[in-house]
Amino acid sequence: TLTTDKSIKLFEKFHIFTQAELESRAEILYETYAKTINIEALTMIDMTSKQIVPAVIRYTKMLADSVIAVKSAGGDSSVATEMLQKITLKLRETQNAESALIDAEEKASSMPQGKNQAFYYRNSVVNAMESLRKPADELEKMVDKEYWPFPTYADLIFEV
Repeated sequence: TLTTDKSIKLFEKFHIFTQAELESRAEILYETYAKTINIEALTMIDMTSKQIVPAVIRYTKMLADSVIAVKSAGGDSSVATEMLQKITLKLRETQNAESALIDAEEKASSMPQGKNQAFYYRNSVVNAMESLRKPADELEKMVDKEYWPFPTYADLIFEV
């Protein structure tokens, strides 16, 4: 909105900013936004690949071991098996969403800085981040608290 004709006329009329100054300010805002989203996307990728996925894998291994132990003892392992299947499906969804975020972030960071890059971050990278957040949030509800690498929402609300 800084560079609309109406804004430029208003700022110039009262000798606050020139058109060039407004365009410079807009460019800085676009760059700041892009850099901020880039940092958030890279952090999300790092948290997913180094903490969430390994924690879920450890938990699914424990579940798989439990299924084997219950079956060998002659018990009904259907509940644990079903839980294991649901978690591994969400893990796959998480992995796919992470890959899509990596692709979007790489494309965005290779673009020239400015308005087009900022809009690509908003329209593609932020959407990819939201797509990754959904299965990760669902996994948080499914994975035992002992295995989850971060405080849960319940921890933050009730224990802080």
